[in-house]
Amino acid sequence: MFEQPSSRFHWPSATSAFAGILGAGILDACLVLARGNGARLFGVMVLAAGLYGTAGLLSGAFVGWAVATAAAAIPGGWHALREDRDLDCRVAAALLGVAAAALVMATCTGAAHEFFVADMASRKLAAIATAGLALAFCPLAALAGLACARLVVRLTRHLPAPRGLGTTGLLLVAFAIAGMLAFVVALSRADWRVLDLGPLWSALVALLLAIGHGVFWYGSAPGRRLRLRLPVRGLRASVPVVVLVSLALGSQIAETSPNYAAITDTSWGLRFALKLARHLTDLDHDGYSALFGGGDCDDSRADVYPGAEDIPGDGIDQDCQGGDAKPAPAGAAPAAASAAPARHGAFPGNILIIAIDAMRADRLGVAGYARPPGHSLTPTLDALARRGARFTHVWAQAPNTPRSFPSLVTSRYPSEIAWQKQSLNYSNLLPSNHTFFEPLAAAGLRPIGIFSHFFFTADRGISKGFAEWSDDGAKSIADSNKDIASPRIVPRVIARLHQAAQTGERFVLWTHLFEPHSSYMEHPEFPTSLSGVQGLEEKYDYEIAFADLWAGKIIAALEETKLDRNTTVVVFGDHGEAWGEHKRYFHGQDLTEEQLRVPLLIVVPGQKPVVVDDEVGLIDLGPTLVDLVGATPLPSFHGRSLLPAIEGESLSRRPIFSELLPSTATPSHEVTIIDGSQKLTHKISERRWELFDLATDPREQKNLADQPASRKTLDELRAKLLAFEERKRQE
Repeated sequence: MFEQPSSRFHWPSATSAFAGILGAGILDACLVLARGNGARLFGVMVLAAGLYGTAGLLSGAFVGWAVATAAAAIPGGWHALREDRDLDCRVAAALLGVAAAALVMATCTGAAHEFFVADMASRKLAAIATAGLALAFCPLAALAGLACARLVVRLTRHLPAPRGLGTTGLLLVAFAIAGMLAFVVALSRADWRVLDLGPLWSALVALLLAIGHGVFWYGSAPGRRLRLRLPVRGLRASVPVVVLVSLALGSQIAETSPNYAAITDTSWGLRFALKLARHLTDLDHDGYSALFGGGDCDDSRADVYPGAEDIPGDGIDQDCQGGDAKPAPAGAAPAAASAAPARHGAFPGNILIIAIDAMRADRLGVAGYARPPGHSLTPTLDALARRGARFTHVWAQAPNTPRSFPSLVTSRYPSEIAWQKQSLNYSNLLPSNHTFFEPLAAAGLRPIGIFSHFFFTADRGISKGFAEWSDDGAKSIADSNKDIASPRIVPRVIARLHQAAQTGERFVLWTHLFEPHSSYMEHPEFPTSLSGVQGLEEKYDYEIAFADLWAGKIIAALEETKLDRNTTVVVFGDHGEAWGEHKRYFHGQDLTEEQLRVPLLIVVPGQKPVVVDDEVGLIDLGPTLVDLVGATPLPSFHGRSLLPAIEGESLSRRPIFSELLPSTATPSHEVTIIDGSQKLTHKISERRWELFDLATDPREQKNLADQPASRKTLDELRAKLLAFEERKRQE
């Protein structure tokens, strides 16, 4: 890979680019070996050499071509620029014209995205629209560039022309500095600590190593002398062979190798390179490769891949779990549907349901949380918890709103729901689904929904069974993240409660307070003082306090109208929020406790306060309320009634399942089971199992899946989880 001193500049550039990227790969591999649990030297180094080395060969070829092309475009090359001031000025003017064209293109495309593309729900359509708009702006940008070049060609004569650089070199340096500053500003706006900057660190290390390589081997006397002694032609021929052999060997490493988990958890750019390699080698385009540990057991069939629905008894292992799913015995209920018989109560009153978005279970004051010290964020919810049933171990069935709410209202797991198109971020529900509001309506309660959020449009499908449904003032998807909706929702809820009190009608009213969802807004009632990630978390906490404040206005209206005497109040969070516990922030990314654990409060007039420590899911809320009023549960329900626990009895132990289904926003596929204190997560996309004992490790920091002492527990939970995954999805 090294060239003689007489080489043109493009060969040294290509060589240094390759050396920098390969060097970054070696350092990345060392990082994995030092920090990764179970990483093996040979496997990690082979993957790093193959993946980074291939990127280095391609990048080196491109850099060499680009430098050669640029040099050829300048009559006489770089030397002529330093000697010919007129040529230097013309090239500098052309560079300024290109910069003007790029600025026009960026401005127009950004504006078009903000006012047109951002509201599109489909990522594919948004990408097509962005590309089309960029093409449409090309003529305008070209004209702007040509005009700018003509205008500034004389002005460039008055710009500095440092010796050895000229005006052209000075502009290139200025553009590079401006680009770095723009990058820093962009990171500062996004808060770099909540971003995955691993690939960028790899790129930075590669750049520094490439510069160092070029300076030493081509700019220093010792480097030039050493280079003369090297077998240049032999290295140039052998290095690509070594890289390609490493790539081939790395592609055959078994999917069960601990190297993949170590790379995912600790690498900078290697996990990104691995993901890209799997994508490029996915021959049947089903999202999984048969190479690089991708786990596809038949890469010629798009219906066979990890996580696919395995049709029992057809002789095909569709989900690549090592065998065909066995047909369930005739008349047997699916694993998810086992539930205790309904306990028919006869609560004659109303039901008020308040959902608070993205609220973690541990943020309640009664759970021990305070900000500032000694001050609860949730005085309203704390008071409700002391009056009714507080469930301390509750899991959402999905870590994001568009999966969790449909699961809640249908009392079915996300993969069991009939979606219009499951892969969409916000897919509508098909009419074949049934919600628990239907049996409540049949029992004489008037279902009322009052919202103001883009997800709660009437055509979404979750409004089935409602007599009234309003979503007035809802913002677009882009605008909703900075929306403060409670001040316009709560007055409508209060007005509707007053109306119900006057008419005496029996109702079930559901509303949703969105504030704790990012982006977190500041409120005068709760001034913030921190910055960075701590500042973000502070704003998140005070968004919870703001939601609690407005929930308090609803509860006050209940008391004012005397409806509190015969109205059951339910408060829950639809999913949690991560704050770096597993190098994740916000939600919707995995099935860790911080993204799944939520509060659940059920206050039934006349019932004594109780704290319930049994494991339950949000899927159980619908059957509980149906049981509470003595209605007939739907056959499609897969949750169970929690009414025995509300009445002070213990619940029978039952596994809780949650799912992260792949979508356009989050391609990962994960399924988890919580059985007592044991939690097993199947990271299908990563071909990985994680086992945790929540009793001793509630933050899920120690994976027991590879521990010999946990083999029996792992096998038992894996059998249950695979039975859940392989059950018939639709019934």
